[in-house]
Amino acid sequence: MTDIPTVINGVVKDSNGNPVSQARASFVSGPVSFADIAALTDSKGTFSLSAPIAGEYIIQVVEDEFITENVKVIIENNTQKKNIDITLSRK
Repeated sequence: MTDIPTVINGVVKDSNGNPVSQARASFVSGPVSFADIAALTDSKGTFSLSAPIAGEYIIQVVEDEFITENVKVIIENNTQKKNIDITLSRK
């Protein structure tokens, strides 16, 4: 049986609830080693990343005008979709 990747859908907003576009969301750690996987947020602050297997991942969100944020995401077995919200604070 092959693991089906879990799609992590995220929304990045500032502390006022406004979407943050062009922020870089990437895995900085996970249960397996993988190439540098990253996504840029769109005008609505949304991004998607694929987690290859179940486990604990750390997603880092970076944007020049904001403080970098690290978020822990736990993927359970047989989870096909995970939604997360991330709030960034201005520098």
